[in-house]
Amino acid sequence: MARSKLTRRSFLQVSGGAIGLAALAACAAPAAPAPEDTTASGEGGAPPLTSSDSLWVLHKQDYHPAYNDFMRAHIENFAAENNLALDVAFTAGFGGTGAEEQKIGAAVQAGDPPDVWIDNRAPFKFNQLGVLQDVTDLQEEVIAMYGEAAARPKGAVYLDGKYVGVVLHTRSDGGWARKDIFDAAGIDIAAIRTLDELRDACLAVSDPDNEMFGWGMTPNQSGDGSWMLERIVQGFGGSWADETGQYVTINSPEAVAAYEWVIETYTDDKYAPMLPPGILAWTDSSNNEAYLGGKVAYTQNAGTVYAKAVDDGLPLAETTVFHKPVGGPAIQEFFGLGGMNEHLITGAKNAEYGKKLIMSFHEQDVLEGIFSNAVSYALPAYVPQWDWELITSNPTTMLMKDGALDPSGWNGFGWPGPETAQSGAVDESNIDTDIVANVINGSMTVEEAVADAHRKAVEIFKEFGAPGE
Repeated sequence: MARSKLTRRSFLQVSGGAIGLAALAACAAPAAPAPEDTTASGEGGAPPLTSSDSLWVLHKQDYHPAYNDFMRAHIENFAAENNLALDVAFTAGFGGTGAEEQKIGAAVQAGDPPDVWIDNRAPFKFNQLGVLQDVTDLQEEVIAMYGEAAARPKGAVYLDGKYVGVVLHTRSDGGWARKDIFDAAGIDIAAIRTLDELRDACLAVSDPDNEMFGWGMTPNQSGDGSWMLERIVQGFGGSWADETGQYVTINSPEAVAAYEWVIETYTDDKYAPMLPPGILAWTDSSNNEAYLGGKVAYTQNAGTVYAKAVDDGLPLAETTVFHKPVGGPAIQEFFGLGGMNEHLITGAKNAEYGKKLIMSFHEQDVLEGIFSNAVSYALPAYVPQWDWELITSNPTTMLMKDGALDPSGWNGFGWPGPETAQSGAVDESNIDTDIVANVINGSMTVEEAVADAHRKAVEIFKEFGAPGE
């Protein structure tokens, strides 16, 4: 039986609908287009475009319109300047569904893949699926231009002795606090370095009668929720995997203690005044909206909340400060920043212009445009760029330099081991947030929920060829 062709339009509907990709395709018209070129997919009776005159690009949609618009405009301008018909669409900015792997993998197998993909997802699973081309020549060219890349983002794209992505920039992470609110309560937010101290401080500044809630983080299924939970587990001395990255270690007394702390935070009446209404049902955009709406005093976020406040000219941008993530009680100080990566997809029909597009983002004026359109969110990925005046002139940005350049390369979910395909798959499976849901809905005790998560994680590790246990 002949395999049906996966067109660019049908790509957006693969794997359960457009849960991973926003069906927002924009076309930049080529200069002097031929009349018959009415569609980039060759549908509607028009002949399909060839590799020499079309380009298909996917890029991450973040919670920051100015950043998204700048990235989109550069892609569209590049296509117009090179007389290319363009298909361009967003990949989802929030949540771990695994849909991107399925869709891009299916497109590669069908022989009609995207050319370029720009996203911050760890590329281990994509590399294992064989959907990423070797771009060592491009990454080495950028390093020759700007100097060495930071340890964590560089390590994420250097797999099997080659670079499968080019690091574009790092992304800020951590806490964001209303300094004016904490100052009024006599609390120095910068001095707070443990989870207990942070929880107590957020409770102290809460005033629910006036719609001010201290704690703006959710344990619900979301990227920010998982980020918070993994740091709490690690702060208590637990981990999802061992130092080799081959064995699951979540079923431990330390992890149980961490999740008991989480459950207490969201269910004990003592802490109810600091929790915004509906927080257990929040998504990744909810904390941004609550913070920017002046409803919460503290949140954790990829930095888009501050960048958008600056871009929108909100008064709270002047009172918002970056707060290096807390830890404890076992481990207090651990931090690092991941990268936004550019990938050339296996089987790309226009690899030549795909490579040129990737390199065009590394012109200094383009990078400065990215940094200035996403203040303190998009940060340098290459060490010497931290000396650029645009960067050094912003005190909030400079607070993140140590985390961005940390040679230990704290990598989030896989820590203290390396990032791996199996740890990435567990991270995106929502098993960690399911622990909280299973306990709060009364179906399991904390011990049972952690043990259940351990079992599921082992199964995923084995699917990726790791022993798991």
